[in-house]
Amino acid sequence: MKIDDGSIVPGVGIGNIKLDITREQLLNIIGSDFKERFRENDSVIEVENARFWIAEDNCLDQIGVQKGFTGKFKKYIGIGSTLQDIKNYIGEYIQVYDTYELEREKGICFELEDVDDWNELTAPIEFIYVFRVAKH
Repeated sequence: MKIDDGSIVPGVGIGNIKLDITREQLLNIIGSDFKERFRENDSVIEVENARFWIAEDNCLDQIGVQKGFTGKFKKYIGIGSTLQDIKNYIGEYIQVYDTYELEREKGICFELEDVDDWNELTAPIEFIYVFRVAKH
């Protein structure tokens, strides 16, 4: 199973897969061709070019996409884009551990490819994640 396309909406979902759906609802969408890794408090379901984190409440907590996914965030940012593209089209970002989040928008982050002559602004985005944002 592969996720080809779909709009990326921070804190909401990617394409027709929405955060907060149950594990069973996710499996109805992606089918039976997946691997699942169970961890202490959650599990991670993997398909060819995406990962899905199922939280303790049995709901989808985070979605990650990678190479082979052609969808975009705000029509410009996708796999292979750069942080320079984010600065040009979206706004400022901040580094949080190994990922980059947007200053003004919660529920999305980017992980860069490890390339030769690595430069934060020009290294291609390898993974895009959307995740649930805590409600206060």
